[in-house]
Amino acid sequence: MKSRHVVTGALMMAMVGGLAYPAHGQVGQPTQLAVEISGLNQPEGQVCLNLFNSSSGFPSNRDEALQTLCIATAEGAPVLATFENLTPGSYAVSAFHDANGDNEFNRNFVGMPAEGFGFSRNPEARTGPPEFGDAVVLVAGAETRIEIELSYF
Repeated sequence: MKSRHVVTGALMMAMVGGLAYPAHGQVGQPTQLAVEISGLNQPEGQVCLNLFNSSSGFPSNRDEALQTLCIATAEGAPVLATFENLTPGSYAVSAFHDANGDNEFNRNFVGMPAEGFGFSRNPEARTGPPEFGDAVVLVAGAETRIEIELSYF
């Protein structure tokens, strides 16, 4: 009976190990993060995304972002963005709907966002932006897919 438990335990460890480590041949292979943006309140402008691999600069300092992308919006079409050639690891994405196309995240006269915004893992951002840890996602395998729901004030 003891040997059966040892075999069962070994199988469980192999299964858990398979979840913790990518399959052979994927270790060190570049991966990509595909992001679908939903919740646009109008089809004008573009959606700009910033990818961070640390809390430094997150969420709005584009100069410290690992990659930045801006994708034109179109009525009825989903906004899809892909960050490519990533090392497997932890990343966070910030996004904003640049409705007027000025490449800036606009705010009103009291500092409230005047354009839609969102973050990976969709944390609430009522009194300020989330921390990096609240938006971090694990990127591994050939592709990781996430959705960001934009919020408007």
